[in-house]
Amino acid sequence: MKQERKGKTTISELAAEFGIAPSAIRYYEEMGLLSPHRKNHRGQRLYGDRERARLKLILRGRRFGYSLSEIADILELYDADPTQARQIMRTLEYGFRHIREMDERIEELLEIRREMLDFAGNFVKILEEEGEDPEAQTFAGLAREVIRELETKKFGVRSGGAEETLSWDKGEGRAGPQGGKGGKGRARASPPVMPLDRKSAAGRKDESRYAGK
Repeated sequence: MKQERKGKTTISELAAEFGIAPSAIRYYEEMGLLSPHRKNHRGQRLYGDRERARLKLILRGRRFGYSLSEIADILELYDADPTQARQIMRTLEYGFRHIREMDERIEELLEIRREMLDFAGNFVKILEEEGEDPEAQTFAGLAREVIRELETKKFGVRSGGAEETLSWDKGEGRAGPQGGKGGKGRARASPPVMPLDRKSAAGRKDESRYAGK
């Protein structure tokens, strides 16, 4: 039994390791993203390093907002390209797209925040006009301090430059910028979304090797 399970784990153990429900792992199996190597004598599915690495990528992708179809696309490229180049390019392509979508949502939230502060300022003015109510004046003073504090709070500012979209041409296998005049312009600096943890180069290579087998 020990020899049979050497380097392998059950679905319950794998779920506990990643802090998810076993049903989530079964769902990823149904979607074709995971496939246990074999079953033990009790009929249990056993998971090795390959499935552990793939599950790590799946969960990270979901956290970053990747769809399951995008994650499946990325995982398939492990088998198609041992160098990982196409897998990394596709990961970056999807990653930059999601970062820009997040930027748009952030802008919308910041606009709503500005509107709420404007409304708050108007309400404070109404309280300040109630000069005969000491409690209202005290509350207005405190509210005014909160508004000043919130108005001075700084958030990340996106860099300028021509808007570009990095994409990998699936048909020709070429990576390049799109957008701007004549395809020219400066790409906006966005943090890369890498498929693996920031470990040593050797550690990343080992993990990707397991994911592709």
